[in-house]
Amino acid sequence: MITVDCGISGTYEVEYANSLGIDTIITDHHEPSEVLPKAIAVIDSKIENSKYPFNQLAGVGVVFKLIQALSTRLKLDEKEYLKYLDLVCLGTISDIVPLVDENRVIAKLGLKLIEVQRNKGLKLLINSSGYKDINSNTISFGIAPRVNACGRMGFAEDALKLFLSDNLSDIQELTKKLNEYNIQRQDTEKGIFNEALKKIEENNELDNEIIVLSNKGWHHGVIGIVSSKITDMYLKPSILLCEEDGICKGSGRSVQGLDLHDALCKTGSDLEKYGGHAMAVRFKLEERKFRSI
Repeated sequence: MITVDCGISGTYEVEYANSLGIDTIITDHHEPSEVLPKAIAVIDSKIENSKYPFNQLAGVGVVFKLIQALSTRLKLDEKEYLKYLDLVCLGTISDIVPLVDENRVIAKLGLKLIEVQRNKGLKLLINSSGYKDINSNTISFGIAPRVNACGRMGFAEDALKLFLSDNLSDIQELTKKLNEYNIQRQDTEKGIFNEALKKIEENNELDNEIIVLSNKGWHHGVIGIVSSKITDMYLKPSILLCEEDGICKGSGRSVQGLDLHDALCKTGSDLEKYGGHAMAVRFKLEERKFRSI
């Protein structure tokens, strides 16, 4: 089992996989906890004492480096892994990592590959988005929201199918679905955002150093986007939680000067699980514990 963009905090999950005889390779770019999962390999340049010279790769960039290393070891032609740079570029720009160093190279070469539009699904998705030019803005505002909406609304496999399919009829149907998911995500996001603003006013949240809001009806796949908007609006760290069956799922965004991941590490004993980095985190805890705070 190979993880992508996750797993660095999955100590329990990896132990369970080990008990089933499943070998695990972790590829991630989030901040590691003090104890690393007992996988056969943990690939994350943010691990303490990492010798890799660049630690700002997106999750897709980390797994690409694994593919590159394996291809080199197996003496495969470079084209066997460079052909994926269009999707690596898409993931890198979408993840809003700094476009410097290796990320800049990935973005520049990947955009050139997207221009020739080898991937039929990506080609049709770009055309349906209304964007004409192939640049970082097209990826950030035209493609990323549609791809992300699949996962946020619970249909991540449809995005995967779109990029893997060669059947025009299937690609057209999947592109239609991605556009519909994005509209659903926008409507859901707008509803949560308006409810959050109302709660901020009613609870005098702006008097606090950190804005913390929760609600039973909020969609856990969208609260991170709303948290980001609230932080941008009020220039304060924010955490939003959705309450589901006795469990609170939280997502937070921060500002310069407050490492949210470090803050979670200090309260980790009260959380079921958590992860992320300085500016963005996600976590789970029992609702009764949240109520007692």
